[in-house]
Amino acid sequence: MSAGVARYRTVLSTPGAWGFFLPGMLARFPLGMTGISILLFVSATRGDYGTAGALSAVSAVGYAVAAPQLARVADRLGQRRVLLGCAALCAVSGGAFVASVLSDGMPLWVLFVTAALTGAATPAIGSMVRARWSGLLDGSSLKGTAFALESLVDEVIFIVGPVIATSLAVGVGPAAGLISALVLVCGGSLLLSLSRRTEPQRKPGEKAGGSALFLGPVAVVAALNLCFGGMWGSIDMATVAFSGEEHQRFMAGVLLGVYAIGSSVAGVVYGSREWSAPLSRILWVSTLIMTVGILPMLWVHSFVGAGLVLLVAGTSSCPAMIVAMMLVVDGVPASRRTEALAWQSTALWLGVSIGSSVSGHFADSRGAQAAYAFAALCGGVGFVIALAGGRRLRPVEPAPADTATADDRTNLPEPSH
Repeated sequence: MSAGVARYRTVLSTPGAWGFFLPGMLARFPLGMTGISILLFVSATRGDYGTAGALSAVSAVGYAVAAPQLARVADRLGQRRVLLGCAALCAVSGGAFVASVLSDGMPLWVLFVTAALTGAATPAIGSMVRARWSGLLDGSSLKGTAFALESLVDEVIFIVGPVIATSLAVGVGPAAGLISALVLVCGGSLLLSLSRRTEPQRKPGEKAGGSALFLGPVAVVAALNLCFGGMWGSIDMATVAFSGEEHQRFMAGVLLGVYAIGSSVAGVVYGSREWSAPLSRILWVSTLIMTVGILPMLWVHSFVGAGLVLLVAGTSSCPAMIVAMMLVVDGVPASRRTEALAWQSTALWLGVSIGSSVSGHFADSRGAQAAYAFAALCGGVGFVIALAGGRRLRPVEPAPADTATADDRTNLPEPSH
């Protein structure tokens, strides 16, 4: 236990780490707040749930489409320029969206345009932060610990973010959650832009090339993340349907919280030690466990049983995500990492949307078990991809000169025991 804690302490004591870790956490908190904030704000102001849901979805699509493109620009021109530009655009477009919703008689297309721009102006913070960790910890066994830490942050954001947004919208005012999210993304981006020491830099004269999506490891892991997203979106929808069938809808949040706890604890444990098995093997084993682990939900009819199944099934989710991201950063040149990672977020968002939609139809027509079956199907396809694509998930030769942090890597502290 003490050795595991020491690894996390050592990661956070890496020179320059706090300068991007905290701002990065603040700047991406809105990922767990914006969607539900728009939904609550528009529905409370205009009394139209259909429009509210559509605007929330448009904002999410704007982010998913623009994030890889912004990340590619960040790889080419530097993160600072993108962060400053996004902060300014997000403030303007977000402010315009709030004003448009509050204005009587504003054309509906204005709301959709400003919502899409607000989502598109949100930078791929998680990708930028992981690219910085990769630059600092290339060649170190602590990189897995850093990625586990970031995955834990993501879990907290998507669990706590909606709670904060809902509390603000209900307790302070309909627009409070959304305004807080805009302040966080803009302020966090500005703070992150000030951390120049750890910002990855392109080598002089290096050409950008085509999209990073067409690099072998990026495409394989993106396809896998599409399946992961489909599985998680389906589990969310299926669990809501399961709780409804048992006539206790409030239990859906409890069960999904149990699933998240299993995932978070496993992620922390994964990052607490160095693993000797190849990353590609860990990936397909964890994907298999995730898939098989959800299958008992096809026969469970009690909340206790469902909680146990979801707890066990969740334990492989976070390790699978950690390893997938590590395979991406190891499999592409350092100068392409931010874009490569951003494509994974887009794949996840798309997968969640597909999974929620398809499993929703299954839940309506055939019940929660059919929705869980679709989740298992997504996981099974992901397992095949992880197994068949293993040959393409090979690390590239490290190029310390690709980043401005090469000197930092030579002075990394060693974990204490």
